[in-house]
Amino acid sequence: MPVPVTEAASPRRLIRDEVFFRLLDAIVDGDLLPGEQLYDAEIERWVGVSRTPVREALNQLAAMGLVEILPQRRTRVTPIEPERLRDLIATVGVLVAGVVRDATPLLTDVDRAALRAETDGDAAAVIRTGLSADGFLGIFLRRFDNGTVARLLKRHLPEMQRALNASRSGAAFTKARPAVKALIDAATAGKADKAGRAAMDLFDKALVTIADEFATSQKESR
Repeated sequence: MPVPVTEAASPRRLIRDEVFFRLLDAIVDGDLLPGEQLYDAEIERWVGVSRTPVREALNQLAAMGLVEILPQRRTRVTPIEPERLRDLIATVGVLVAGVVRDATPLLTDVDRAALRAETDGDAAAVIRTGLSADGFLGIFLRRFDNGTVARLLKRHLPEMQRALNASRSGAAFTKARPAVKALIDAATAGKADKAGRAAMDLFDKALVTIADEFATSQKESR
């Protein structure tokens, strides 16, 4: 397992959190590839910690669907399965659409200005950044202020983001850009139902093409 080369663990984070976030970033960004085997000893040397926080982090990632642990056999980055990905995109889409619809009437002028700024940049950057707590989705989540939904999205969005980063084409980003614009235009205009429908389109009509792409690639490799 060729672990990424980064600096030692930050003293500002708990050790178990440091290991978790290092591994999460490496998996989502594609430094650790789908199907790649993970070895405790290598992770320990990389982050500079003992085995216990490594195991805790791997168990957290397994609960998120990003790591597969087979006791006494192997631990690896979970392969991307098209059907699971398609179901995940549909489920996350329903959650996000509900958040966008219900949070739209609660947006402030500052929120609306921040949302307009989110459409700047190339399509890939807009989508990659937008579907996180630091992007346009985070603005809606803060206004919606529902801890249960926020935790669900925090748990499941990384798996989808990983697939986006692993996509070989820009088709999903190209299709997603107009859906994001429609979502933000509707939300900043205070049209909650329209913003919710645009959010649903973002997942059902644009991001779902990632699952189709992986399904096609899987068939071609057989």
